[in-house]
Amino acid sequence: MILATIEQTSLYWTIGVNNLARSLVLPMDTNELLKAILDELRSQRQPLGFSHPPKPRYIYANRKYNDCLWYFWNGAKNHHEPIEYHALTGIIEKLELEEKEFRGKSDSKVNLFIRADRMYIIQSGWDTVFAKGLLYTLSKLPIDAFTKPITISVEAGDTEQVLFCRIYNPATGSSVYAPYGEEADWEAVTQRAIDKINKAHQLD
Repeated sequence: MILATIEQTSLYWTIGVNNLARSLVLPMDTNELLKAILDELRSQRQPLGFSHPPKPRYIYANRKYNDCLWYFWNGAKNHHEPIEYHALTGIIEKLELEEKEFRGKSDSKVNLFIRADRMYIIQSGWDTVFAKGLLYTLSKLPIDAFTKPITISVEAGDTEQVLFCRIYNPATGSSVYAPYGEEADWEAVTQRAIDKINKAHQLD
């Protein structure tokens, strides 16, 4: 049972779980109240028993290996684990750029956080064909699309090095077509996609 009342800018929130209750008095507006309630409901749905460790698992999207289009990396065994499926459906929760160093040079990576049966992070080089298709399409989606499941798919290109990203609406099976030109400002495109995703989850 959840009881919530707002009196001016104060919230008195009582939540009962298995005969245990906790009371909080917090300065919250209506949006903060709804988000707090949603977070509590999500926390109560955590599965019991055996499961994966509650940490993200990286998916590497590139054509480095001939037997797959994307893969997990097993650090303990120092080898890749091919992913059989070519599509992942979940809620996109975050997009970020990460600066790494490769052979003494800065190497920008795109990290897309997507929650499915667990949290996954799809990583690709920022200047790759895959990342450009991903970023440009995400930047064109409406903000409310990021509150619903989205399917990210990998597709082989005409050469062994090229990997395409396709985005689908899993409810309809239709793909999102968003072609880009050579004149695209990729810093602006990336920031627009980041801002839309952040705003979508601020409204959750």
